Parts: sequence; C-alpha cells; structure tokens
Amino acid sequence: MTTPNRIYGIDLGTTYSCIAYVDEHGKPVIVPNSEGLPTTPSVVYFETRDSIAVGRTAKDVAELHSDQVVSTVKRAMGDPDWVFMHEGRSFQPQDISSFILRRLVADAQSSTGDVITDVVITCPAYFGVTEKEATKQAGVLAGLNVRYVIPEPVAAALAYGEEQAEDQVILVYDLGGGTFDITVIKVEAKAITVVCTGGDHQLGGRNWDEVIALWFASQFAEQNGVQAEDLTNNPETWQELLNGAENAKTTLSTRERFTQKLQTEAGKALIELTRAKLDELTAHLLQRTLSMTAQLLETARDKGCAHIDKLLLVGGSTYMPQVLTAIQDAFPFPVRQYDPNQAVAKGAAIYGFKCNLEEQIRINIAGQTGGEAETVDVGAASAEVRARAERQVAETNGLPLPALLALTRKTVTNVASKSFGVEIQDARSGEKRICNLIVVNEPLPCTISRPFSTVHDHQLAVDLRCLENGDPTGPDGSIPLNDAYVEVGSTELTFTRPLPAGSPLTITFSMTPDGLLTLHGKDLTTHQEVQAELRTSAILTAEELAGRCTINKGFTVS
Repeated sequence: MTTPNRIYGIDLGTTYSCIAYVDEHGKPVIVPNSEGLPTTPSVVYFETRDSIAVGRTAKDVAELHSDQVVSTVKRAMGDPDWVFMHEGRSFQPQDISSFILRRLVADAQSSTGDVITDVVITCPAYFGVTEKEATKQAGVLAGLNVRYVIPEPVAAALAYGEEQAEDQVILVYDLGGGTFDITVIKVEAKAITVVCTGGDHQLGGRNWDEVIALWFASQFAEQNGVQAEDLTNNPETWQELLNGAENAKTTLSTRERFTQKLQTEAGKALIELTRAKLDELTAHLLQRTLSMTAQLLETARDKGCAHIDKLLLVGGSTYMPQVLTAIQDAFPFPVRQYDPNQAVAKGAAIYGFKCNLEEQIRINIAGQTGGEAETVDVGAASAEVRARAERQVAETNGLPLPALLALTRKTVTNVASKSFGVEIQDARSGEKRICNLIVVNEPLPCTISRPFSTVHDHQLAVDLRCLENGDPTGPDGSIPLNDAYVEVGSTELTFTRPLPAGSPLTITFSMTPDGLLTLHGKDLTTHQEVQAELRTSAILTAEELAGRCTINKGFTVS
C-alpha cells in the first residue's frame, strides 16, 4: 500500500479522541499518541498567546488554569453563542476542535511516517446539519481534507461487521464521555443500513462525574461544617472534585471502594465512595439511557425490525459495571461490550479505506475507458472493465480480491437524524407552521420535493426558512411553529413580477449521505429558481474559514 494515500479515521470525542488507519493486511490499527497511549484527552490549554497544549498536559493543569483550558467542546459544536476568549481573541468550537485534530494528526505522522491529509471524522448520530458542518470545518481548520463526517454508531457497526460471518440486526448503545447515541443497524454481507437513531448530546460520562463531584462536596461540607456551594463555586476546587470523580468512576469499575482525599482552606476530608453508592447516586442518569433505548426499539418495530440479534456496548462509559447490569436486566438481547474506546476510530478508518479503494477503482476504469475519474460511473462500466480494475487495485494494495470486493461493494446507508421542513403560513388563519419535507430516520441520500403556493396577492418573493426539528410528521402534514425548532438557514425566492395568491411553487430538499442539506425553490409561473447550501450563524463562511485557517496556523500545538 502507498502510505501517503491512506485515509485516516478519527474519533473526535467529547472527553477522549483517537486516530486509526488500515494497515497492509487490511486491518484497522489505532495509532498511539506521543505518550504511547491509544487515546488523547480532548482538552485544550492555551499555555501562552501562541502556544497550545492538547491532551494529558492540558487535562492535568485544568484545575490550576481553568480560565485557559477548554474541555468537552464537542457539546458546543454548532452553538452560535459559544465562544472562548483568550488574550483578546475569540475562538469558536470549530477552532478548539481543530487544535485537538492537529495534535492527533501530528502524533500519528510522527509514529507512522505518513503525511496525513485525508480523513474521515465521526460525530454523534443525532448531530444535525449545523453540528456536522461545524465538525467538517474543524477538520479544514486543522489543514485536513475531510472526506466524510459519519455517525459514530455506523463506524462502530463497520468495525463490528468486519468480524461477522452472519447477517444480523444490532443495537449500538454508545455512552461516551459527553454524548449518548442509540442506533439500530442492519449488518449484512453487502450492506450496513441504519434503521433508526436517537440520543442526547448532553448526556455522557461527564454527567456521572458531576454527580459524584457534587456528592464529594456535600460530604466535605458535612465533615467540616461549611457550605458545599463554597467548594462548587470555586473553579479550582470544582475541577479537583471533577478529577477525583473521574478517578472514582474508573476505579469503581474494577473495585468496590474508592477514597477521595480533599484539602482546602476550609479543612480536609477523607471521603469513601462505594460502587453501590455510585450506582444509587447516578441511577437517574442510567435510567434516561434505558428509556431512550426503549423508545428507539419501538421506532425500530414500526419500521419492521422487531428482533434485535445483539446489543453492542460502545463508548468508554460502558466500562461501568452498572451499565452492563442494567442493560441485561432491561432488555432480552445478547449483550456484548465491543472495543468501547477504539471501535469508532477503527470503523472510521475502514470507511476511509473503502473510499480509497473505490477511488482507485474509478481512476483505473477512467484509464481504461479514457474518461475522467471524477465523472466515471463504476456501475455503468462493463463487467470486464470493472473486474479488471478491481483485480488490479487488489494487487496494488496487497489484498485478496474477495476482501476488496466485500468492502467496496458493501453499501452504507445512513438516515436523517432530525426532521427538516419549511415555515409556511395558513392562507385563512395566518398561522405559521412547519411543514417537514425530510423526516427523522429518512434513508439517505434523499431528494424530496413538495408543491406550495403564494399566500398574498401581488407577492414579489417568498422567504424560505429551513427549520430543523425532532417531529416525525410526514410531508402530508404540518406542525405548529414552536420553540423546539432550530433554524438551519434561509434564502429568498424572488419573482420577475408580482404574483397572485395561490401561485404554484416547488420546494426541494436534498440531503447527502453524510447529512448535509441543500434547498432548491422554483416559481412555476415566472420560472425563477434559487439554490442554497444552508448555513447558520454558527457556520463559518468561506472567507471566515480562510481567515481563521491563516490565524490558527500561527499557533504551536503540542
């Protein structure tokens, strides 16, 4: 294999991240960081004006320099109001995430000798358009060519599917450090197909840490006769409590007791936490995951998947014994803890490898037929030409032909994580509503059109507002406009002359396999059209992105 052509897979996690590639034997391999560890804390420390530390160093100094450290930035991806200020400069979530990516890539390059340019990055399955685009922009800011942004459960299913000989339906329960994903997926020899997905981007191991830290504070307050708020309101003490909570959670995954030592100006204390007490304190968090899982299973049944062959536990937080016990008690499926910390990065690497092989096949077919690789339709090539291309690419990469065919001919079908509609107005009542064109769990890619009409006489234009929401209402219905929606973007369709009320329009939404959305509007009377790639204020424009790339290159990241 020619190593510069490798497409690396990156699990950009809330609390820990890692990077992987597929080796010369066709197997996914995690690349250890400069400290020899498979994962790197997703923590960024602005050490000086131009120097940034990422990883363990940043995590270790978080309690001493809390105003210079950013953690769990993944929870803020796509949030237009989130900003971190340092030395008079503002940083958006994309910027912070780009520094994490730079550290991962630099360590991987040092370890492998590769020059890494092309990557596949994973994100939570329920990420909407804005969060996915922000994730892609983080890669661009890191100087990377982001081939795809794929859902974490899909990546885990790809890694799992490589080991399976039988078709099956799996439920991926992914409880990470800051996010929770649940996804039902069909894993077949020739296809990975997402059936339905759900989750909560504000629920993960970090919530367990916070509950434990609050309990530590209450125990310290009780022993020293002070107010617990005095500890939790002090940034340095709170960070120390969180670090102790994470240690407690990790220790109690293999032991029954943990002792936390805490000393402040108000006194000192030795606090013992048992596994049973931990389970009691955090039972409500675990129950939230179980409830969402049960709801998703109902959705899967409605879509014809009443039987689950296996439930996969993915994500570092599933190491907690309470998770496995609760899952086994709540659901009648075989449960397997599957490579919790590395499966997602490995799956992303497999997806990147698949993309790489498919590209090589297209280039080979173009060479045989005299066409352009970018426009070659592999499926339209003759069987002889395609077979020759596949055989030559397999030989070039040192792969058995059946292994290449199994990967390149396997389809991967994702679903829409949210519903997407347009704001409409009732011609009689004037009430504003949302009419969804793409509904949650719609298979991707998809292109869906729907007829609409103008509301007023002498109308010169219509505003097309795309609204993301969680309602499954289909294209034949609408829902009230409420505070639960997120505006993805808007554009204006103008007419060449004033139109009467009831003039026909067509609105089309198109969503790519990785969940990026475009809108097309057409006036059927004057034949005016508008096409827009939708971007919220959280998404950088091309000019802003170029400017930040230049600025961020000035930082030394270690």
